[in-house]
This record gives sequence, structure tokens and C-alpha cells, in this order.
Amino acid sequence: MTNQLTDRMQEEKHLKDCLGIIKANIDAYQKEIHTMSADIQDMYERYRDDDPEVFTELNNTITMNENMKTALSKNKRALKKPYFGRIDIQDGDREIETFYVGKGGVMKDTTHIMVVDWRAPIANVYYENGLGECSYTAPGKQTYTIDLKKKRTYEIAGEELVDYYDSEVVANDELLTKYLAKNKEAVLGEIIATIQKEQNDIIRKSPYRNMVVQGVAGSGKTTVAMHRISYILYNYEKDFRSEDFYIIGSNRILLNYITGVLPDLDVYGVKQMTMEQLFIRLLYEEWDEKKYKVVPCKIENVKKGTLSWYQELQQFCNRLEEATIPQDDIYLKNSILYSSEQIKCYREENPSVSVQSKINALNKRVISKLKNQITGRDITYTAEEKRKLLREYALMFGSKKWKRSIYDIYQQFLMEQDLAPAKSQKEFDVYDLAALAYLYKRVKETDPIREAHHIVVDEAQDFGMMAYSVLHYCIPDCTFTIMGDVSQNIRFGFGLNDWEELKKLILTNSKDSFGILSKSYRNTVEISDYAQKILEHGSFSSYPIEPIIRHGNPVSVRECKDEKKMIDTCVKILNQWQKDGHDTIAVVCRNAEEAKEVSKHLASKITIEESDLEKAEFKQGIMVLPVEYTKGLEFDAVIIYNPTKKDYPADDGHAKLLYVAATRALHELFIVHMGDKSNLL
Repeated sequence: MTNQLTDRMQEEKHLKDCLGIIKANIDAYQKEIHTMSADIQDMYERYRDDDPEVFTELNNTITMNENMKTALSKNKRALKKPYFGRIDIQDGDREIETFYVGKGGVMKDTTHIMVVDWRAPIANVYYENGLGECSYTAPGKQTYTIDLKKKRTYEIAGEELVDYYDSEVVANDELLTKYLAKNKEAVLGEIIATIQKEQNDIIRKSPYRNMVVQGVAGSGKTTVAMHRISYILYNYEKDFRSEDFYIIGSNRILLNYITGVLPDLDVYGVKQMTMEQLFIRLLYEEWDEKKYKVVPCKIENVKKGTLSWYQELQQFCNRLEEATIPQDDIYLKNSILYSSEQIKCYREENPSVSVQSKINALNKRVISKLKNQITGRDITYTAEEKRKLLREYALMFGSKKWKRSIYDIYQQFLMEQDLAPAKSQKEFDVYDLAALAYLYKRVKETDPIREAHHIVVDEAQDFGMMAYSVLHYCIPDCTFTIMGDVSQNIRFGFGLNDWEELKKLILTNSKDSFGILSKSYRNTVEISDYAQKILEHGSFSSYPIEPIIRHGNPVSVRECKDEKKMIDTCVKILNQWQKDGHDTIAVVCRNAEEAKEVSKHLASKITIEESDLEKAEFKQGIMVLPVEYTKGLEFDAVIIYNPTKKDYPADDGHAKLLYVAATRALHELFIVHMGDKSNLL
């Protein structure tokens, strides 16, 4: 007992000392920022265009000031909870060393670390190992073998040590379950402290390799993806900057949620966009947002999302290239200047070069050959004859700039596929945009623009192979982290129902990897079991789910006599949930029209957050959303509103859709209907 008291006193003292250093850092940074800001203002007033010395000093001071602000922000965050873990390690015969692990590093001075950043190589020991002999590897460096003597996890709140736990194993499920029982906002704050081994493996994979991850609902896919970006930026800062990453999500609400969380992971400036926005970006100047409109995919055009559609487009472009680039021998007088075999070889050796770039390159080669032929030979040409020949052969393969519209070419392709619209196309779905981006790259591009070094795709199952094939072609020097769950493919034929074709496309290197996250940390056992029974109505196979054992209330299903009674029931339940401390609540409707109507009825009786899908942000309060907009999000409590047989017929696609709706809930799930409840429930 005495040892326990002494141990706790030492821990409390260390926390007090650490907090004191953080507060001193905050004070010092604030003073330094104030001084530098005054210096910057003074330099602006003294600055003249012809004074490079002041210009250099100004730039350096601005950079230092920004770095100070980042350090200040990091220390302010650390003040809430300086660290969450501790490891005691011994390297050979050396003395035992103690490292405290936190969300951000805390420095006592330039050489003494009080808290190790969770992304540091040594911190991997905390996530990856139980007590005993283990190892860790620094990126691109050697592996160190050590003996882990102690692993401890802390609960700290309000600058006070609440409790701590020693663990002999890799994961501390007791502490994890305790955190998961909290509301959504509290859970987000504890994620770094409770990263599990299988999640950590994915976070710390090399960014130079591709990875596809199948993660069940609630396995933390989005969270793992965000932490992976943070980890890469910390450990590979020479090769990766924030602007080298793209995050691709299925809708704007999910992307805005990610945007809000990234700064807490010390990540700023990462581009986030929908798949549609990425393909528009790859079209560059070809897209006119005033003239064209992005629309959802229509089920009758399901072929557009497939690998076979991409292959048809490839073959179409090959035929277009053959028809555009002359294939015959080119003569100067009676001798061959550039042979058809040379033309063929160049085309075959440069498959990724656009048609226009091939035209330009072949024109240059012919002119180069011509210059060799008409100079220094027995046959002499006058200056005028030389100029005439150079003009004649200059554009032998075509003009320097592609003149035909990419949209016209796409219309020709659609006509060949018997899918051309009756009039000039003004509306485009994601696969139309993918095709246009491919055509731009394959046909017209002459000056390639460097895009992302690494792309993270969340909710990856929502996109068909056409999208991934085009991305792989258009951004060839990029690596991918692709996260999804094929059981949540709600695109009714457009998305992925398994990973096999994508694995063949993306995982071509022996060090590329396919990962599985099978543990679900989100739902209570009661919600997880209920959701799993929905999937059992489908004819497809699904990846098994291992729920973390956390019990809660049973799923409630209530029948009401009319819509007014349904609304009144919802209001009563929502009020009670808010009294119970549930911060984030969703009312899930089948589509945008129903969500708009339900939101209007509820708003007359209770406070509802912004329901306009173009403006809505994920936040505390009650949100009314169509089911497809809840993808990737989670809420403390969820109402599924009136899931009828008509809206959710008993087929594979709707089983996945209803499964998505049910698995959004952390703690409470309530289903309200008027007697015509879907047979999937």
C-alpha cells in the first residue's frame, strides 16, 4: 500500500512539473509572438522594393512567428491532457529510461523532452507491444531491440490525475470500453490514447506503398486515415508536405468533419474534395461550372462505373490515336525520312504520353531528321528551299495544339456505346467526369501538372472501378490509402461489392498491402447485433464483425398511427436524449426530400441544426439527414425515421443502406414507423 501511495505521489508530482513547463512555454511563446509581431509591423513600415536585406529579414521573421504560433497552439492543447501513456524501457545493460507519450511533444528545453509525440518511432512501443523483449524501427533507419519493463495509461482531467492503469498486454480493453461509453465529443478527444494494434499497424505503414483497408462499420477507418496523414507528415517531413495529400470523401458533410478534426492532429492545409471535385480538378481549364452541372449517377447507366467501361474507353482512345497520327512512311524525295516502323515503335514505347504530345514529339523528330538530311550533304539546297521544306514538314503529324473539344470526343464514345444523350450533354455524373479526365490526359494534355503524392480515399466502396482506373492513370506517381467497407456499398451497382479488382489494380508491389479492421468500437452489443441481422437478409457475404463488449439499452422500435404521432414521438425521444447528455443526434431519413419535410416539422417543436445539405455541418445538436449523407459519420444517438417496405425493399442494396443507418449510433438506436415497416427490420 505504501508503494502504491509513493507511486501515485510521484505521478502527481511529474504531472505538476509537466504542467508547469507547459505553462512556462505558453507564457514564453506569447511574449515572443508579441515581440515578433511588433518587429514585423516595424519592418513593413521600413520596407522598400530596393532593400533585399529587409525583405529577407521580414520573411524569416514571419516564418519564425508562424512556427511560434504553432508551438503555442500545441502547448495549449497539451495543457488539457499533457500525456496519456508511459513506457519504461531498457536497452541492453543501460539504465531503465522512462518516456511519457502524448498527443504532442512537450520540450523542457532544446535538449530535454518531457513528453514524446505519439507519432515518434519510440511511441510505437506503447501501441504495439506487451511487456518483455520488443523492438521499434525509425523510418528509414535501423531497428532497436529493447526490454519493455512497464506500460502505463493515464486518465487526466482538469489538470488533475484521475487514475492510471498498468498493462502487461498490447491493448487495454478495460480503459477502451470506459472511453467508448462517453459521448461522441469525449471519445474524439481520447482516440490517440486508445489506438489499437491493428489500427496502429495501418497508421504506421510506409507512405511509399499502396494500401487497401477493409474496415467494418465502427472500426475507426476515417480516424485511422486522419492519424495516418499526421504520422506521415511527422516522420517523413522531407518527402511529404500537407499540400502533397488529397483526402477524397463521399460528401461535403463528411469532408468538413474531417477538416475540423485534422488541426487537432497537427495537420493543416490538406486538400479535401469529393471524387467529382477531383475529376473536375483533373480537367483543368476544360470545366465551366456555369455551363455544366454535376448530377448523381442513374441506375440505368450502371455500366459506366465498371472496369469494362474503362477498358472500352481505353480501346476507343487507341483507335482515335491510330486515326489521328499518320502511320505511313514519310519521304524526302525518293528516300524514307522517317519510317512507319519508327512511328509505331515510338507510339508503343510511350503508352502514357497523350496523343497531342506524341504528335508534337514526332513533329520534332521529323524536323530533326530533315535538318540532318538537308545540311552537310552532297545535294545542296538553297536557303529558300530549306525554309520551304521546314515549313512543309513542320506539322507533318498535326498541329501543335489539340483543337477538338474533349466533350465532343466523349459524345462520340457514348454514341459508339449506344448511350449518347439526345442533345448536347450539360449534366455529368462522377463516371462521366472520370471519362472526361481520362480523355484530357490521354488525348490533349501537353504539360503535365504535378498532383498529389498520396491520396486517401474514405468510404472507398462507394466508387466503381472506372473511378480508380482513371485515378491510377491520371496520377501515376501517387500512392494510395484506400479505406472502405463493402458491406456499406449503397451505390446500387456502381460501387464495389468486393475488393478483388481494386487489389489487382493497386496492390502490384510485394510491399503493397491489404488490411482488415474487424473490430467495431462504435456500437453497443445490442446495436451491433441488430444491425448484423439486417445484413443477414442479403444474398452477399460480408466480413465478420468483432464488437467490443459494451452493453447498452435495447434497440427500440415503435409503431405510430400517423405522421403527426411519429413527429411527436421523435420530439419526446430527442428531448430525453439531450437531457441524458447525448451531444450528437441524428434523425435519418430515406432521401433529401423526406429529410427536408421532417426537419421542418421537428423545427416547429425543437431546435434542429442546419438541414440544408449545401450548408449543414457536423456538430453538436440534432441533425436531420438522408441516409447517404450519414456515411462515415457517427452520433451518440440515432432515430431511423419511417423505414417503409417501399423505401427499403428486401434486396441487397437496401439491406446495406439500412445497415449504414443503424450503425451510425454509438449508444441509442430508435426506429419509428407507421406499421409498414421494412421486412429488413
